[in-house]
Amino acid sequence: MMNKYSVPLLIAATAASFSAFANNDDSLTVYGRANVSFQSSDDGFGSETEVVSNSSRFGFKGASELESDLEVFYQIEFGVDLADSDDEKDAVTNRNQVVGLRGNFGKVMIGRYDTFLKDSQGSVDAFKDYEADLKSLFKGENRADNTLTYYSPSYKGFSFGVTYVASENDNVDDGYSFGLLYGDSKLKKTNYYAALAIDRDVDSYDIIQLTGATKFGKTRVGVVLQQFETINGSNDSDGFLISAAHPYENWVFKAQYQAIDDDSDSDSDASISVGADYFFSGDTRVYAWYTGRECDIASYSTRGCGANPGVEQDFVAVGIRHDFSW
Repeated sequence: MMNKYSVPLLIAATAASFSAFANNDDSLTVYGRANVSFQSSDDGFGSETEVVSNSSRFGFKGASELESDLEVFYQIEFGVDLADSDDEKDAVTNRNQVVGLRGNFGKVMIGRYDTFLKDSQGSVDAFKDYEADLKSLFKGENRADNTLTYYSPSYKGFSFGVTYVASENDNVDDGYSFGLLYGDSKLKKTNYYAALAIDRDVDSYDIIQLTGATKFGKTRVGVVLQQFETINGSNDSDGFLISAAHPYENWVFKAQYQAIDDDSDSDSDASISVGADYFFSGDTRVYAWYTGRECDIASYSTRGCGANPGVEQDFVAVGIRHDFSW
């Protein structure tokens, strides 16, 4: 288990290794994100003030041409906790780590990576990596080990992809995450983005998810619809998320509502969030947000609510995020 003193040594050693590995034909990028907030958290059982590292990370990625229209690419990314030095938790964790080939046929990669369903959400989640992250109530946010992933080339804006998740347990079936994409998830090349994604036997759930995004003037609007069921059939739920973000000068103002319903007894968990980001540059921003959550589902646990009916939660944070690369 790594402690806080291991982190700089690991970073230095890994950076040196990749610098030595890269040759003149390689395009090597070192990148990362430092995202830390000062947060007041009331989970319904008590409140505390804390400093939170919001999916801070660093990584290395690159590519090298093998022959005409074919190149090898790689990504090695780690999560770093910039706030908590508890020796009970790893200060450095594994994120997306793959190697693959890409060309006119599309791209194929092998290793640890976000499933197709998780990747298909694009930029719809306006509070990604914070308390109101889509994963707080929905299922399917899986960065799976032992994956083989293929994405097709785009044809008239359409493409498809599939993730195969190999099980290392003889008693657990291999999983599949697959679906169809249309448009640019960042809405820079197209006016619309849409995705249909399906998980089968992935992390004990079967999931169907529809994602859509567009712009009304400068205002970006996104919608996610999800239906999930445990593989053994014990839980069956459906939910939705609506988000909106509007830029004004150096500001981006945003809001999001998410709810999930338990089909067995009509109980629901729901959250509402509002926030604002102020951009000093494309790489640096400060932000503030509020999330309120009401919990009523007792039959199963969500990441945000647990299984605690009648609980009301409140979270407030101010923070800074800086992205870097060289």
